[in-house]
Amino acid sequence: MALIATTKRLILGAGPTGQAVARHFQALGIRFEVADTRTSKTLKSEFHNEFPGVKTYFGPLKTEYLDQFEEIVVSPGVAPSTDGISNTHLHLISDIQVFRRAWPEHQSLVAITGSNAKSTVTYLVAEILKADGRDVLVGGNLGPQALDLLPQRKDKSIAVLELSSFQLERTRGLRATVATCLNMSPDHLDWHGSMIAYHRAKHRIFEGVGAVVVNAEDPLSQPLVPDQTPAINFALQNPDFYQFGLMVINDTTWISLGADPWMPVNALPNPGRHMIQNTMAAFAICHLLGVNKRVAVKVIEAFQGLPHRMTEIPGFRGIRFINDSKGTNTGASGTAVRSVCTNGRLFLLAGGESKGADLGPWAKVIKEYCYHVFVFGKDRERFAAVLGPQATVVETLDHAFEGAVSYASDGDVILLSPACASFDQFSSYKERGHHFRHLVETNCEA
Repeated sequence: MALIATTKRLILGAGPTGQAVARHFQALGIRFEVADTRTSKTLKSEFHNEFPGVKTYFGPLKTEYLDQFEEIVVSPGVAPSTDGISNTHLHLISDIQVFRRAWPEHQSLVAITGSNAKSTVTYLVAEILKADGRDVLVGGNLGPQALDLLPQRKDKSIAVLELSSFQLERTRGLRATVATCLNMSPDHLDWHGSMIAYHRAKHRIFEGVGAVVVNAEDPLSQPLVPDQTPAINFALQNPDFYQFGLMVINDTTWISLGADPWMPVNALPNPGRHMIQNTMAAFAICHLLGVNKRVAVKVIEAFQGLPHRMTEIPGFRGIRFINDSKGTNTGASGTAVRSVCTNGRLFLLAGGESKGADLGPWAKVIKEYCYHVFVFGKDRERFAAVLGPQATVVETLDHAFEGAVSYASDGDVILLSPACASFDQFSSYKERGHHFRHLVETNCEA
């Protein structure tokens, strides 16, 4: 759909996403203004340095100001409950909607979302496609910004986007070539307001889709699409026809597409539930795009994992340390706990901002698999309440680490998989993960 030159547009959010939209609009010669609810002098200065002459507004949003715009491009961090934008007459869209308008219909677009593992699967799909000789542009939620990919586009480029529920909330008619919602577990309920709203946002990824990849074991992730839509399911069970699953051949478990074995599970870099499911999803997406299985398998065999996602850190005293700081919700944390292979005891470090999640289902998994849990951060008392005597309450990650190390011995595992956002004590899950690694490495040197 062509952009109308006379439309008056506002970019809401002066951070990285808003700046990417601004660059795109400037390249097209589109007039716009920029607003941000924050009043940071640093943010103002940074924005005006890159975009001199652009009219801006910083501070609380007012309806009479917003009403003058025919279209507002809203950054992902701006919640639906933000004062001023709950007016149903406002036309709110995402940067991904702007990207969709600019991306040619004849070029492939792969869209990946899910409560957990979307960054890993996005990375794997991109690497497999590159190994197959495709020109791949990868970005979105994991970075770079989707709109910053457009200047690099060639006639045969494929876009592979990781999309968050925040981005999808304001995206309509994505029309992806292949799309998947890998899984659904309670997350960002404080932002969306309810599990129903969160589910609705995630499933916008399937609007106008060409083909789908479906987690057959997760009913909430399964799309409502026309029966004739090409689909490949995946599940940790014997595979049905045209479904990825697990098949035993000569006492070895293989990832298979129907009766066609693709890869033995023991050849995976980290053969836990996480990696098996991620591999199946990546295989399915790439198979729908016509990639040869030998190319896909070779890429998976060489994969060493993403930072802060089930990454093992060299330890001390025979204790294994695993960094899953990217486990920012209960679903991711529960899967991480189930994926740990150990003959010893499992100590979990959890806590932070729980984002309004129901902790009950998570607690059942934790009680079954973990020997003890050290809970820290803003919502530590919430976690302690559902775990009972199996939890020790501390204030910080440092204290949780010290407590776990004092109990653990040779053969045990200490896992950081917080089930929470990090913003109460850290700037991001990455900083939290780096700090955990620093704690391990400092004790190794002691």
